[in-house]
Amino acid sequence: MNLPQHIRLDAWTGTEAAHGEVAEEAANWGAGQAGLPPSQKRLAFGPPASETCWQDPAVGYGVLLPENHSPGLTDAQKAAGADAPEPVHRLLAARPGSVVLRWSQEMEDRVLRRYYADGSPPNDPAVGLSDFGVAPDRLPRYVAIIGGPQDIPWSVQYSLGTRHSVGRIPLAGEALAHYVDALIAGWPEALAELDRALMWTVDHGEDDMTHLMRSVISGPLADALSTPPPLDEYQEIAGDAATGEALLASLAQSPPGLVVTSSHGMTGPSGDLAAMRATLGLPVDRNHVPLDAGALAAALPSGCVWFAQACCSAGGAGRSLYSSLLHPEWSACQTVEAVAALGPMTAPAAVAALGRKQPVRAVIGHVEPTFSWTLEAPDTPQPLGGEIVAALSSHLYAGEPLAYAFREYRAAVGQLHTSWFTLNDRLRGGDASVIEKMTRLRLSAIDRQSLVLLGDPTVSLPPLL
Repeated sequence: MNLPQHIRLDAWTGTEAAHGEVAEEAANWGAGQAGLPPSQKRLAFGPPASETCWQDPAVGYGVLLPENHSPGLTDAQKAAGADAPEPVHRLLAARPGSVVLRWSQEMEDRVLRRYYADGSPPNDPAVGLSDFGVAPDRLPRYVAIIGGPQDIPWSVQYSLGTRHSVGRIPLAGEALAHYVDALIAGWPEALAELDRALMWTVDHGEDDMTHLMRSVISGPLADALSTPPPLDEYQEIAGDAATGEALLASLAQSPPGLVVTSSHGMTGPSGDLAAMRATLGLPVDRNHVPLDAGALAAALPSGCVWFAQACCSAGGAGRSLYSSLLHPEWSACQTVEAVAALGPMTAPAAVAALGRKQPVRAVIGHVEPTFSWTLEAPDTPQPLGGEIVAALSSHLYAGEPLAYAFREYRAAVGQLHTSWFTLNDRLRGGDASVIEKMTRLRLSAIDRQSLVLLGDPTVSLPPLL
């Protein structure tokens, strides 16, 4: 098996769609473990809990906060989240029995810390190796990370996301208060018509990454959403009609409960870090014009779910794992390195939509780019498109919590991790024939795990099925 020499990204640099050749040593890139969570154990056999019921103590809900090393803060206070922002106090009070978890820079991505109100010594349950629930030594299945990736890295969310239903609320101050208040109240002022959906799909033709994205993800999803029941109204804006003006106008005229956008994500202009931060991940329309972050965030209906299939639509990680994979002279490598230079961040449109006075329920987007290999590689059997289609159609409209609705997608990511570790054992035993397949698997796992949920993991739409 030979690796393809050319690769495409769902990123728009400001002058072109990022693409390029792989580096000469690309085959060896797959033997590195950076970016992959550790192997995780299988769930124990036993009577099943109702996994959609986060209130069940055998399932559990918790918030993840940065560790506080203040000497005046007791373990009992840490267990109660006494140092958390005031809106988080309200959230914990509204959800009795919730667990407060901690993470610090001194800890690995694979463990979290639990403190106990009864004076028991704190412990560090391992992610993927601890049973679900709120009992001591366990980790809740549903975890809301409070804060941006500069406080708790994306890699912690990736590690949790393999088995847990996890979301991130990347807000502070009044923005956090707006979101938490709407979450607790159940979005009573939502304008979104929950039985309506809107699909906006840019397609620049067969040689462009957007066409592959439409073939694998947005096209099948459009087929699923346009087949009644349960939606009362479905609208698709695609091809030449997929302009920014058309999207904003449609959002205003008929506010949908589910908004799906598929396009390149803005990653330019190169060299201007402030401008890049202000526009990172914005959908780029069929005329190669990025949407305005403020206008888009304001147009999204309150209470809607926004799925944004585009490079960096959720943000950037602040480091590049792809430097030795991509040839440095091509825009693909230059793009991922330019985004890394921004530092860890959340995409501005997502932050604005989640933190406004009448917020959206959630944003689902990508950290870093999606690679063409991961959508078309024949040797990675997990059907990415099918899992996303199921999550945003049958599972979402069955009323499942949004983070749980993506469980089949997350299980496939876990299978990629497991396959990589199996081949790694063979490589260590001297079988060098597996190395190119390891590159495919590592890229697919890192790429696919970077689809993240911004918002609380328990949010859902009322069931229509």
